[in-house]
Amino acid sequence: MIVCLILCITFLPALLLAEEYHTSARKDPILSGALSWYVPGLGQMYSGAFLKGAVFFVIEEALLLGTLLTFAELKLDVTGGIDIGLNIKSKEHPDRNEQKIGLFLGIAFVVVHFVNVIDAVNTTIRYNKSLEREFYPDINYDAERKAYELEFNYRI
Repeated sequence: MIVCLILCITFLPALLLAEEYHTSARKDPILSGALSWYVPGLGQMYSGAFLKGAVFFVIEEALLLGTLLTFAELKLDVTGGIDIGLNIKSKEHPDRNEQKIGLFLGIAFVVVHFVNVIDAVNTTIRYNKSLEREFYPDINYDAERKAYELEFNYRI
């Protein structure tokens, strides 16, 4: 999870400045949903919505980390002169307030995760529809008349 966070922080400026990548190839909505199921936001990035994918990734990872840390006890161990370690163990008896916060964050994580997967599928469907409704010029050469024709087409 730390490696994913470091990668996200490293590549977030590039994702924010990247132009939306469009190709004429249609994207698979099922694949998009599956990608977002395993890596939050990856389905949106697959469909060209890089910023939306990065936002979903950060939100889901923050909710997951918050849920886990609510029920964890962190202790920094310094033994000897050079050994430094982080001891993480679950709390034996979390108080009522910590239980409520952990439950709220856990439910929010599950809801956001399902919204993420559904949004990835819908983003891919919108991407495919945007390819169908494209305004594009078409240049043809008519060999009989020995002339070029310029057409403007609108695909629906």
